[in-house]
Amino acid sequence: PAAVYAGVPRIGGTLAVRLDQEPPSLDKLTDSALAIDWMLERKVLESMAEPDASKHPEYPLKPALATSWTISPDQLTFTFRLRHDVVWHDGKPFSGKDVVATVRKILDPSVRAMHLRNNFVDLEEISTAPGDDFTVVARYRKPYFLAFRALATLSIYPAHLLETGGDMLHSAIHRAPVGTGPFRFDAWKTGERITFVRNDRYWGRRAYLDRIVYRIVADPAVGFQLLKQGEFDLYLQLQPQQWVRDLDAAGLRKAVRRIKFYSPNYNWIGWNEQRPWFSDPRVRQAMNHAIDTEAVRKSFLLGLDRPTTCHFYLDSSACDRSLAPRSYDPARAAQLLDEAGWRDHDGDGVRDKDGVPFRFTFLMNADSVFLDKLTPYLQQELHRLGVEMEIRKVDWAHFVQLVEEHQFDATSLRWGNTDVVQDPYEIWHSSQIKDGSNYVLFKDPRADQLIEQARAVLDDARRNELYRKLGRLLYDEAPYTFLYSRPSLDTVSSRVRGIRPSVVWYDLQDVWLAPP
Repeated sequence: PAAVYAGVPRIGGTLAVRLDQEPPSLDKLTDSALAIDWMLERKVLESMAEPDASKHPEYPLKPALATSWTISPDQLTFTFRLRHDVVWHDGKPFSGKDVVATVRKILDPSVRAMHLRNNFVDLEEISTAPGDDFTVVARYRKPYFLAFRALATLSIYPAHLLETGGDMLHSAIHRAPVGTGPFRFDAWKTGERITFVRNDRYWGRRAYLDRIVYRIVADPAVGFQLLKQGEFDLYLQLQPQQWVRDLDAAGLRKAVRRIKFYSPNYNWIGWNEQRPWFSDPRVRQAMNHAIDTEAVRKSFLLGLDRPTTCHFYLDSSACDRSLAPRSYDPARAAQLLDEAGWRDHDGDGVRDKDGVPFRFTFLMNADSVFLDKLTPYLQQELHRLGVEMEIRKVDWAHFVQLVEEHQFDATSLRWGNTDVVQDPYEIWHSSQIKDGSNYVLFKDPRADQLIEQARAVLDDARRNELYRKLGRLLYDEAPYTFLYSRPSLDTVSSRVRGIRPSVVWYDLQDVWLAPP
């Protein structure tokens, strides 16, 4: 609405933001949680270039810490010319040495940075130009379609703090980041809030807000009660019923404005392929047919989501739109289980194979409202098929540990990204089973070949054709049950101005608060 941008910007005030989950750290080098990106990217930490959020859906890059760049004709060498007027939040000067140190820290095998390292495996050399610390030159051994964008949009860390950071897990900047952005870290009170304040030495236009306070409120009912009391200026991740019904019922129609937007994300159920029950794709396909995803969407999500069968951003041509979600078909599910040898051989009501009963455990994050609804439904549907499912709820930190160690039979997560250009290598390539995000232990040489081929293809149309082939392979092998792409269902108070959502979340530098 026009009112969101009306008026002359005012300096000052505190923006109170609801965060539904406490992040494991504030370190983008070692953790890939979306909340870390939301809080730090373009606000605290900056990159040499950043996506232009005003130009959907391409999001071309525009200068940030770099003023300009050149790309060699063979697209193997990238040269960045950096700003000379930038200082770190601790007062030290910024230069190309910080860019080089950040990349080298990512390449350090002792650092848990696999989610970033995959972008630089073919990097041959990165250095500052001779006698010029404000020019960075990077050379790659072979073409990689994300090489330039990954380097250009990489969040840069201060070299003088990386030198003593070790594996980063015990470094001060693991929880107290030091950047160059318009906001700087102030405090983190565990379990309660994380605070950032305006950086008055910022090289660009100063932010309007004095501070941003992220209040950690996991319980959606508690969070909504605080919203009704006027405690939040920006409320993230409303539940569907709260969005559709409760806001109006609480009389908040005039007090807040709704913001709904889609970013590259999808929720999935993953089946651990090294467990005896899920090693056969016919069983995994049966799990798809056992879930009435359309009923789940309407009942639990009130139809606010978008169904998907694709790993990529739904608006991308990398998605094969002919692949519809598998239909709810218990008879077909039973047939597939029979074909895979899972029958009730001993007459106890539970399917079995080679003496192993089909009893498995579904691991879930205890704070997930959606899974609290979905898992009992799935449990009931599978029981009718002769499959017994137990539900195990654990806290988020323990959940992440178990998933990363592949200590689960089945689980559910959401993949998200702050860029529309994605490489599926980390999630689907078999080399990523040990240290990457291939949690379900998916291993298929056909998928590996398609992913490797696509990485070297610079033409978008040709690469997306390979990704559509990958999508069809994943559809047939069914390592995931793709559920949906969920929108951000957020609200802002009526006094918030200058806020714009995009695929890269919110740029809070432009936000200001109107008088009460």
